[in-house]
Amino acid sequence: MALVSNTINKTQPRIILLDELRGLAICLMVAFHFCYDLNYFGYTHFAILTDPFWTTSRTLIVSLFVLISGASYSLTTDDINHFYQRITRLGMAAITISIVSYYLFGSRFIYFGVIHFFLVATIVTRPIKHQKITLALGIAILLSSQFLHIDAMNPNYLNWIGLNSIKPATEDYAPLFPWLGLFWIGLSLNKFFTTLQTQNKKKNLFSVLGKNSLITYLIHQPLLFLFLYISKILVTI
Repeated sequence: MALVSNTINKTQPRIILLDELRGLAICLMVAFHFCYDLNYFGYTHFAILTDPFWTTSRTLIVSLFVLISGASYSLTTDDINHFYQRITRLGMAAITISIVSYYLFGSRFIYFGVIHFFLVATIVTRPIKHQKITLALGIAILLSSQFLHIDAMNPNYLNWIGLNSIKPATEDYAPLFPWLGLFWIGLSLNKFFTTLQTQNKKKNLFSVLGKNSLITYLIHQPLLFLFLYISKILVTI
């Protein structure tokens, strides 16, 4: 969900539209997670893991994140220090999510969720930030993910790749196939978003959230959990 805000090369103006779309995705994600948390604390009984409405909603939200993140990544500076800073932030966030989710969900802990995906996607994309190549590869990955479901890819140690025939039991799952395909397609669309940029466009709530998407992603669930946990206690008093 990248959730890391795009640090644009100083020679290029920041594309506020990308921040706004990422901020919109953040709001949709928070709303989705709030419904999930209501289920977790027993306030509601949505079939979030199986009902088509909820599974489709999750797919659309993640798709928006990944597509916009690909476009943003194509505009980031190629400075090696920035690259290391980016993967360090993502790596620390991914480890934190895995540890906390193991405490909360046990065997269904998050070992390759959205943040883990962005970490790996950032690393594998750096050597091939060429729009025509990534567009072709992205389309190929999306198409192959629709038709290839291989039993040999089902073991947990291969789940991060995708193409498995059985979805693993985890609370968040974003393998390279198909999501890397969408990320690379987004990378090839940066000129499209640049043409839509409005001159002197003012910042707003969506753009601020989009610019600070990683920290928003990391803190919103603890805050929601705390709020609902305290509410649960007050209800029982």
